[in-house]
Parts: sequence; structure tokens; C-alpha cells
Amino acid sequence: MASGFAMNCVKSLLILFNFMFWLLGVCLVAVGASILGDGKTIHSMKLTDFDQHLLTSTCNAMIAVGVFAILIGFLGCAGAATENKCLLGAFLWIMGTLALMEVIVGGVALANKHKAESYLKIKIDQISETPYKNLTEEVKKFVDVIQREFRCCGMKNVTDWAPDYPQTCNCTEKPGDRVREHDTRACNEQTGRWEAPCDDTIISNLRGAISVMAGFPIAVAFITLVGMAMAFLLYRSKDGGPPTFVIRGNQYKAFA
Repeated sequence: MASGFAMNCVKSLLILFNFMFWLLGVCLVAVGASILGDGKTIHSMKLTDFDQHLLTSTCNAMIAVGVFAILIGFLGCAGAATENKCLLGAFLWIMGTLALMEVIVGGVALANKHKAESYLKIKIDQISETPYKNLTEEVKKFVDVIQREFRCCGMKNVTDWAPDYPQTCNCTEKPGDRVREHDTRACNEQTGRWEAPCDDTIISNLRGAISVMAGFPIAVAFITLVGMAMAFLLYRSKDGGPPTFVIRGNQYKAFA
């Protein structure tokens, strides 16, 4: 058993840490499974085929991550509660691998930020050079979603689709629609279309998404390292007391 008040605190915190990890996994699985299991929910959203595929893929990813979190949380709780070195060692190895992967993912996202922007700009240029009526159905859906959500018209210029403008260029797509109050996108009252193209907004959203993709894994890696530190202290305490450190020839205990 863990000896000393400090080590008992570490043990309790590690159990709490892993219980929260386990609870997060349960929530992810529950949300993902409930959305996939209830077809009416997806149907009621009136999503496009692309959006439905994206939502389904996201739910499947949530379930996979949730199951993994449940297993890790259970392993950490069991290892901390029983103070089993084998379970604690397995927990440390898995969490260490996970932290390394998270840092790599964050680093790769940051390293490829400019490449992703350049690639997207090339694609935007290719779309803008093609008349709207000549675009494939999938690209048309993409353009319509972008223009509807970002309230813009055209990829690089507002005249990209002239003279055959799609309805999503209009400030009011249907009779009775109104422009949102305090909308940052100006509506040309003469043409009835949005005055700004979509390229800057698309690039800006890409930058924000990459920042999240890079920052989130690194933040999770930091939290993972906190759990690893507690597990390491408990693991080393099984070797004959709290871990010790040697500084300038003097030996110090981590916890008295």
C-alpha cells in the first residue's frame, strides 16, 4: 500500500484523473452512438450527402476515441487502486506513446500550415476559373455551402459566376428572407448579392482549424504528462518507498 500522506494523495488524484478520463470516454461513446442509432436525427437536419458522410465519420471517430479512453481510464484506475506495478507500467507505456503521438500530430499540423494554405489557394483558383454551370455536382455543393454559410459570392471575385449567378450568391435566397442583423458581410442593394468573395474567409477558417488541430493535441499531451507523472510516482513507490533524486551527491526523497 502507498505509505505517507503525500503518496496517498497522489494515489487518490490518479484514481480521480483516470475516472474523469473514463467518464469522458463514456460520454463520447454515448453521444456518437445515440446520433448514429437514431436515423431520424440525421434526417431531420436535412443535410447534404457530403454533410451526412462527414457527420457519420465524426460519430464513428467519437466512438473509437471514447472506447480507447474507457480502456485507458479503467487500466489507470485499476492500477492505481491495486497499486499493481504491471498495470501501472502498462498505463505509463500507453500514455507515453499517446503523448508522443499527440505532440507529433500538433507539430505536423503546424509544419504543414503554409502547404495547406497554398494547396487550398490553388484549388480556389481552379474553381474560380470555371463557370458555375460547368462545375461538377460535388463542387457545386461545396461552393453553395461555402457561400451560404460564409455569406459571400464567388471564390476570388464576386463576378466569378457572371452572368449565371447561383441562388446562394443572393443576400435573400427565398422570398421573405432577411439579411441577419449586424451582418459583417455587406449586401449590394442594387444586385441583391453579397459584395465580398469567399477566398479570404475560407483561408481564415483554415488557419483557425489548423491552430485548433495543433493546439488541442499539445494541450491534451500536457494533461497526459500530468497523469504520467502521478503514475510514475506511485510506480516507483513500489520499489521500496518514494522515488529519490540525487543532486550534487546528495540523495533527496520526492516525498518525506
